[in-house]
Amino acid sequence: MKDKIINWVHQYPKKLILLITSFAMIASLGIINLEVDYNQKSWFRDGDKLIENYESFQSEYGSDTSLILLLSFNSNVFNTNNLKRIQEITERLYTIPNIVRVDSLTNFSHATGSGDEIVIEDFITNSSEVEWTNEYIKDRKEKAQSVEGIEGFLMAKDQQSVAIYNVLKNVEGAEGKVAKEVMQDIEAKIINKFNNHGLEIMITGNGSVGESFKRETLKDMKLIIPIAFILLFIILIFILKNLVATFMSMGLIAITVLTTLGIQGFLNIKLGLVTAMCPIIIMAICIVDLVHIFSSYLNDPIDDRANILTQTLRRNITPTFLTTATTMIGFMSFLTADLVPISDMGLIASIGIALAWTFSIFLICPLLRLIPLEKKFLKETKIQMLSFAKIKSIIVDKPAIVISFFSFLTMGTVSLSSQNVIDSNIQNYFAEDTQIRKATKFFEKHVGGSNSIEVIVKSEKDEGIKDPAFLKKVDAFINDIEKIEGLTKVNSLITSLKQIHQVMNGGGEKNYVIADTQDLIAQELFFLELSLPPTKSISKQFSTDKRDLRLSIYWDKSSSTQIAEGREKIMTTMKQHGLVGHVTGLVPLISGLDGYIVESFIESMVIATAAISIFMMVIFRSFFFGFLCIIPNVIVPSFGAAALFLMGRSFDAGSVLIFSICLGIAIDDTIYLLTNFKRQKKKGVETKVALNYIISHSGTTLFYTTLILVSIFSLFSLGSFVPNQNFAIATTVILSSALILDLMLLPSIIMLISKTPFLAKRLRVH
Repeated sequence: MKDKIINWVHQYPKKLILLITSFAMIASLGIINLEVDYNQKSWFRDGDKLIENYESFQSEYGSDTSLILLLSFNSNVFNTNNLKRIQEITERLYTIPNIVRVDSLTNFSHATGSGDEIVIEDFITNSSEVEWTNEYIKDRKEKAQSVEGIEGFLMAKDQQSVAIYNVLKNVEGAEGKVAKEVMQDIEAKIINKFNNHGLEIMITGNGSVGESFKRETLKDMKLIIPIAFILLFIILIFILKNLVATFMSMGLIAITVLTTLGIQGFLNIKLGLVTAMCPIIIMAICIVDLVHIFSSYLNDPIDDRANILTQTLRRNITPTFLTTATTMIGFMSFLTADLVPISDMGLIASIGIALAWTFSIFLICPLLRLIPLEKKFLKETKIQMLSFAKIKSIIVDKPAIVISFFSFLTMGTVSLSSQNVIDSNIQNYFAEDTQIRKATKFFEKHVGGSNSIEVIVKSEKDEGIKDPAFLKKVDAFINDIEKIEGLTKVNSLITSLKQIHQVMNGGGEKNYVIADTQDLIAQELFFLELSLPPTKSISKQFSTDKRDLRLSIYWDKSSSTQIAEGREKIMTTMKQHGLVGHVTGLVPLISGLDGYIVESFIESMVIATAAISIFMMVIFRSFFFGFLCIIPNVIVPSFGAAALFLMGRSFDAGSVLIFSICLGIAIDDTIYLLTNFKRQKKKGVETKVALNYIISHSGTTLFYTTLILVSIFSLFSLGSFVPNQNFAIATTVILSSALILDLMLLPSIIMLISKTPFLAKRLRVH
């Protein structure tokens, strides 16, 4: 097959160029179909149990997707100007399409009166109806501190910030579009108008996550991709010393990325948090193949261009194909992942990597056949920090010491890695300096928790929510869970019923209780349903058959581990009170990613390791060489994981990618080293001489390719997403470590085996 490819390149260069460019142009048209999707539900496959439970909740109780406006004043909320601004903003929010409910300080439903004279009115009566005198404002200020549901939910304790909660309409399949349009309307109609003169307005809440991801991703791509192209151009000029070769390489990278994105569009795979990483990954992989091809072409001493190209193809077709295959295997190990974005990323990256090799061989090489390039030899570069002479000496004389050192180092990194925790809460995926993260932090510090958990408590009988025994159990349950650390507020029908009962019975703390009879509860419930306006309806606080109650719980804890622990405490407390129910909502849905992350990590690791091992054993026709390929590369992921732990960074969705991606990429160096080693052994060269040769001749080239990969992957650290930053840190450490292990540990193992006659004879490395 190798000879056929060489013949095609020589005989049909123009046809190959036309074929590849035509395919690339047609495939690139798919970019117009490319959609952006950062909806949190997009992480799960159709039919997933977590999704089914959540959608069942939505169909019964409506949306729990909310946007929270945080209004921070430079003075106390309770003055005429500030209250008027809160009131006007609240009224404007009602005019925005797809907002179905608005809860703020001014429209908070407050029951007053006693006996038969009971009125439910806004906590701050509209200024057009009541004069806001100093006495009125003072009275509201004092009562705000005692009325249940205001302080710590609608208002900060320092009374300089208020929160306005906006529940979004549930439009199945268009949640992201709805949130985007609402955010845009809020920014245009409210933030741009009111965000000045002593008032700062911020947006947080689970409804803001998807649109914030989209905006931050586009901002990151505008920053990182141009930097990546500039960086690649500089590196290629340094390595190739040839402008034409450099521009050809940059053009190929652009074509490969555009073609891959086009195919992604045709496959209807949406651009999201994880799949947005693909263009940068493909750029890095693509350039490695090109460096090997151009380095060989520009440094070959043969004068005849046709023969130079023949030798270039003969030397590089097999190793570049092998490295492409192993890298693809690493990415394809994600195809079985339950997390849809990770599975999609595995497919798209695999396609891009295959295109990179295909275009390098069938587009660049035909171009080299038609366009003469000046031969330019690379200048020898002395790398002071990596002395190959010293490495060779240590490996030859003391291989056991090298192996022991890396063995102990690996045990240490594995130990550190095992101490890390997983955090899949998507709100924590934003960097500290992003607007949404700042807003969330400010909100949690001054008001309360922005993460909401929905708890459904079942009475298990008709009209059960009117049963005083059931309600009193739920009330006691709420009192207990409010003691859980991190829980800042519980919204439920219980609070409204207790407030109405208190007012109906003349006030006083002793009357702030659940009524003792079902008839009284039914009357109070009827009064609430009749008195509240449609926009403040309590109908979503219980099921339509009045069997189940909905509790909305707010947290100031944000890590998925903390949320999962809180969830377990809630369920344990529920059982202790003899209640039956379950936890649902968008926040626990996303925290449920933890299990999938662990499962996907283990699954991809096993698949990638097994597949690459078998592949290399078949290619080298040797169990020994296939096994050698894996040893240094299964060790180094623990180095990256340990680095994350030492830097105080948790594992996340991006951590699933690290092992298999790095295994697929790092093994490239191993393949080049072992291929050259086998070539030397076939010539009858002694093991010691062969190892010296491959370290000397392959070390610099592998250093350059690793430099390229590390340089490009490190650019992810410039982005706004913590998983991408963690990915940059881990891959930089892993790929750098893989090079060191390939140049030191791998030859040391071979050297030690060569000194053991029994093994050397059987494994043919003597």
